[in-house]
Amino acid sequence: MPFFITTKSLAHILNNLKLSYTFDVRAVSLMRIAVSIVLLIDLFIRSLSIKAFFTEDGILPLEILKNYNWHPYYFSFHAISGELWWQILLFIINAICIIALLIGFRTKLLTFICWTFLVSLQNRNPFILQGGDDLLRLILFWGLFLPWGERYSISKTSSTPNNYFSLANVGYALLVCSVYFFSALLKTSPEWHSEGTAIYYSLSLDQIRLPFGTFLYRFPWLMSVLTHIVYYIELLAPLLILLPFLPSRIRLIGIISIALLHVGISMTLYVGLFYAIGLTTLIGLIPTKNMDWIERKFWKNNTTFVQTEVPESNPSFILEVIYTTKNWLIGLVIAYCLMLNLGNVKWFPFILDTKIVALGKALRLEQNWGMFSPMILKDDGWFVYSGFTKDNTYIDIKHDGSALKFEKPKPVVGEYESDRWRKYGENYVFNNNNYIRPYYCKYLINKWNKDHPDKHITDLAIFFMKEVTLPNYQTKPVEKLALCNCQDK
Repeated sequence: MPFFITTKSLAHILNNLKLSYTFDVRAVSLMRIAVSIVLLIDLFIRSLSIKAFFTEDGILPLEILKNYNWHPYYFSFHAISGELWWQILLFIINAICIIALLIGFRTKLLTFICWTFLVSLQNRNPFILQGGDDLLRLILFWGLFLPWGERYSISKTSSTPNNYFSLANVGYALLVCSVYFFSALLKTSPEWHSEGTAIYYSLSLDQIRLPFGTFLYRFPWLMSVLTHIVYYIELLAPLLILLPFLPSRIRLIGIISIALLHVGISMTLYVGLFYAIGLTTLIGLIPTKNMDWIERKFWKNNTTFVQTEVPESNPSFILEVIYTTKNWLIGLVIAYCLMLNLGNVKWFPFILDTKIVALGKALRLEQNWGMFSPMILKDDGWFVYSGFTKDNTYIDIKHDGSALKFEKPKPVVGEYESDRWRKYGENYVFNNNNYIRPYYCKYLINKWNKDHPDKHITDLAIFFMKEVTLPNYQTKPVEKLALCNCQDK
């Protein structure tokens, strides 16, 4: 008997496929609030080093940025001027816009403005960025097409039904799942598979290990088990979320698994806001049944968000054209992001043309979820900042001018003011970034002499004490690397 699908069967399949990617408006609205809070925290952390990160007197002057780290399709308001007052003004405007997005005022417009500001910030200084920044930028992009202003918003009482489907839902879900699924595909080293030592090597990095990570570090068998657990969560949990026709409780299992992964990261590794960004992006995926429980629990006396029937209407020709154009744009972005991620996998035979990749840079759609992939970085260490005074003595300007020491500080992770500085230090050591070294050195010597006129230094040398991790809690002998030397002028 020949196989065939009737029109009715096809319609049933398509309807079930649509239901698989129908999300709850309340969930994505909660995600908007969470993302806004993360944006505010991120902006505050950046503001603590606003002069160092974003001004002409800081670690990355505009000329160096434009010569080495710029693309013709990039834009940045923060790169218009290197003056401190300009950066402060932009930060204040940015904060106001984020607060407006948080409370739900003109969310479509404010989402676009906040996304623009974030892209501008990230383009101004790429040396302080990590994978979470890419995820935050891309989730704001998809927020432009999601109905995350329809609930918990001061602008209006929405009549949009709780269950909502659009092509943007697919793009958003694909983004969240890509972070973990492609990260797993890129983990090809024996550390993640036969050896099971990936967690051991990651917790060997004193630069990022937190106290609970130090506790786990004492149990090699547990780290081996956790290595395989992490790998299979990243590989399988996204499939539970993304694959169609699965019950909502299966999707919830995938969400909870990834959430627990981020909780584990937050307790063991110092990676800034990465875990918080990851957790917030999961909120929009919460199934309707669970959102019903959340709303009953926290808003049981609130009648503002009651779902109402939306009368059907025939859109005008112009609206139809706009809607169709938007869906084509969304479809192209989805295809672009999927091909970009597949192109990072070695066994995939196709990669996007460089001209097409360049076009995506205008919207900053580029992404690579190679966290701890294909292997764990084993180069650990700490910095020593040797200042030479007029009295012909050497002092440690990192520790308020104390006697210079090259021994490992305890804890090493406490040496960094924020994860932004830790990430900058990581990039600072790489030889292909040696052109940025003099500017950090000059920034430090100028800052020290301004803050300590009684301990003026004429010369500053930056050393990195490189410590390479070996198996079985062993390390190579510490190597003293002279990265930069500069004089006061």
